[in-house]
Amino acid sequence: MKCANCGAEIKLGCVYCSVCGKEAQIVPDYNVEEDILKELLEEDDKPNKNASSNGKKKKSLKNSQKKKKEAEQKKKQKRLLITVSVLIAIAIIGVIIVLLVQNSHKKSFDYQYQKGISYTEEKNYTKALTYFEQAEKLQPDNVDVLLRMADLYRLRKDETSEEAYLLQVLTLDKNNETAYQMLIALYDKQKEYDKLQDLYEQADSDKIKALFDDYEVKAPEFSEEAGEYNDAIEIELTADSDCTIYYTLNGDSPIEKGMEYTEPISLEDEKEYTIKAVAKDARGFYSEIAEADYEIAFEAPDSASVTPAAGTYYDAQSISIQVPAGATAYYTWDGSTPTQSSDVYSGPLEMPQGNNVLSVLVVDAHGLASPVVRYNYIYLPE
Repeated sequence: MKCANCGAEIKLGCVYCSVCGKEAQIVPDYNVEEDILKELLEEDDKPNKNASSNGKKKKSLKNSQKKKKEAEQKKKQKRLLITVSVLIAIAIIGVIIVLLVQNSHKKSFDYQYQKGISYTEEKNYTKALTYFEQAEKLQPDNVDVLLRMADLYRLRKDETSEEAYLLQVLTLDKNNETAYQMLIALYDKQKEYDKLQDLYEQADSDKIKALFDDYEVKAPEFSEEAGEYNDAIEIELTADSDCTIYYTLNGDSPIEKGMEYTEPISLEDEKEYTIKAVAKDARGFYSEIAEADYEIAFEAPDSASVTPAAGTYYDAQSISIQVPAGATAYYTWDGSTPTQSSDVYSGPLEMPQGNNVLSVLVVDAHGLASPVVRYNYIYLPE
C-alpha cells in the first residue's frame, strides 16, 4: 500500500506513514482507469459470458430478496403470535377476575339485596325477583326480603305466591303488621272472607285486631241475661239489620254447626243450656261469637191457699182454693192424699155437713207437685 501524501510504501498494519508522518490513507497500487477500460474490452470480447453472469446475479438477487421477505414474514407472524397470546392471556385474566367478582357478589347478601331494590325502583320486577331470590337463599329467614318478594308478586298479579310469602312471614313474625295489612287487602280483593275470619282469629294483639276495624261485625245480643231460671224463658237474639244470626244450644260452634235464627228461642226443659251465637254480614264476614249459659231449674209450686180457714161452722160456707197461674189443684174430702186422678178444682166448693178433711194438691205445668195441705171443716147446720 502507498501513502496518499508522499507516495512511500506503508507497511502492513501501520496507521501512520513512516516517511511523512501523515495518517495512512490507502491508495491502490493499480490504475483504476486502466482496469475499467480493460473490463470494458473484456465485456466486448465475451458478451455471452457477461450475460450468463448477469443472469446468475439477478437470480441470486431474487433468491436473496425472497429469503429476506420470508424472514420478515416469519418475524411478523411471530410478533402477531406473541400479540395474540398476550391478548388471550389478558382476556383469560379478565374472565377470571369477572368470575371471581361475580362469585363474590353471588355470596354477598347486601349486594343481592341492594340490586333487588334498584331493579324494583326501575320497575324491572323480573330482575328484582331474581336478586331477592338469591338474597333469600343466603338469609332464608329475613322477613324484609320475604315482604319485598311478596310485594313484587303483588305487582306481578301473582296472588298465590304473594299469599305464600306473607304467610311465611307470619310464621317468623306472628305480629308483623305489614304482612297482616297485605293479607287483609288480598283476601278482601278475593272475597275470601273465611280466610279473613281465620286471619282475625289468629291475631293475638289489640294492635293487630285493630287492623280489622273496617270488617268488624257487631256480635249478637241476648234479651235475657245469663243465669239460673226457675221457669221456662224465651231468648231473643238481635244484630245489625244486614246480618244473619246463627246459633247453637249445646256449646258447638255456630259458624260450623249453627242454626239460622228466625224466632225467639224457647228454653222449656229443665236443664243447662250454652247458647253460642254469631252474626254474619252481607260480605260473609263473621262477628265474634257471643255466648251465654242458662240453667232452667223448675221449683215446685207453693201449697194451695184455701179460704175460709179450717174450723167449725154452723152456717153454709163456700170454699175457695187459690191456684197459681198455669197450675192445677186436685182435692179429696175423705182425708186421703190427692193425685192427678183426683177431682180437679174448677170453682168454689160447698162445705159438706159433718166432720170432713179437705186435702189439696197443686201440680204446675211442668208436672211438679206442691206439698199437700189439709183443712178440717166441721159443719153443723142449726
